[in-house]
Amino acid sequence: MKKEMCVDSALPEESLRLIEYKKFAVAFSYPQDDFFAFFPELASEKGKLVEEYDRLFRLEAIWLYAAEHLAENEFQRVNHLADIMGFYRAFGLEPDKDRADSLACQLEFMHYLVYKAQRAMEFEDKEKVAICVEAQKKFLAQYLYPGLLKISGAIISKNKDSFYAQAAQECLKFIASDIPRVNA
Repeated sequence: MKKEMCVDSALPEESLRLIEYKKFAVAFSYPQDDFFAFFPELASEKGKLVEEYDRLFRLEAIWLYAAEHLAENEFQRVNHLADIMGFYRAFGLEPDKDRADSLACQLEFMHYLVYKAQRAMEFEDKEKVAICVEAQKKFLAQYLYPGLLKISGAIISKNKDSFYAQAAQECLKFIASDIPRVNA
């Protein structure tokens, strides 16, 4: 999916949400071709971003997986992953490149839910809109936001001036502003 995927006839606010979720999903993925297709202005910094990603998320072991931050034991970790997979499967999805609890995967799923709600609005299918909105509420509150708080805190504490720290701060701000909107 590319950021141009937003639906033209959707409400501007929903289109902005769609783009924001996609932007953050890409921002927390490995900086390779898809990353630079979305952030072409950063292409000249590819080496620096790859180095920063490897340092933060491999050498310093900041897990981009929510269950690693939220689960107290292996049983909770497995349960957390199974619950997230339940959301994905309910919408006919399976992660293809990463674990279900990866921050990028969860943000991509929210992007998908916003898109599905937009499409349902276009077809005036109130039942499908309600299902998508309810899924957004639950997924955001139970999985995405708690994991994001822990992951972002770990990223920001390691380097306040990096691309990833800035992305974490912006993502936290966006999600915090999105929660009341989703729950309205």
